[in-house]
Amino acid sequence: MGLLVVPLLTMTACGPGTASAHHAGTPSGAPPASTSSGPSHAPSASSQATLPAGLVLGPTGLGPLHFGMTTRQATATGMLATPATRAPEADRCTEYPLTGGTVQDAFAMVSPDRGVVVIAAPRAVRTPQHIGAGSTLAQVQAAYPKLAPSHNGTKVAPVPGNPAAQYRFAFDGGTVLAISMMDNQDCAS
Repeated sequence: MGLLVVPLLTMTACGPGTASAHHAGTPSGAPPASTSSGPSHAPSASSQATLPAGLVLGPTGLGPLHFGMTTRQATATGMLATPATRAPEADRCTEYPLTGGTVQDAFAMVSPDRGVVVIAAPRAVRTPQHIGAGSTLAQVQAAYPKLAPSHNGTKVAPVPGNPAAQYRFAFDGGTVLAISMMDNQDCAS
């Protein structure tokens, strides 16, 4: 599942070393994922808040949200909104939209065994190397010389300063559409 033309495409890893485009479309013909089949409810107070300005994705997480944090620790950062959903392609993990958005905008995935393992960044967020939505492929290659193709048209690169983590870049044409980062993920069964 993935959308390569609207505001943001976020990705999650489906197994060690693999990933799929996530949320927001149906290029494979599959129906879009739904988080609720019941009536819609007003957003919670935490989903009305916004993320702090100036967040950077890497090397250990996004601002105060770090890889390995338990659900309780991650929630205490104020960066996770509710409600959480079970990620459809990652049946072990729980997915939380980041504060101020939806899982289609940006999210964190929390493993019951390893804590936070995937963070998909909002469009305004950059890496420490100043790469983000709108960066060109040439800029990404210059910042991450070990950039390599992955499946679903994404590209991956090791995260400087964290050899266990990996950036995943979704491109639309020659520019970055979205960035996610994963570390020690075990979400797929």
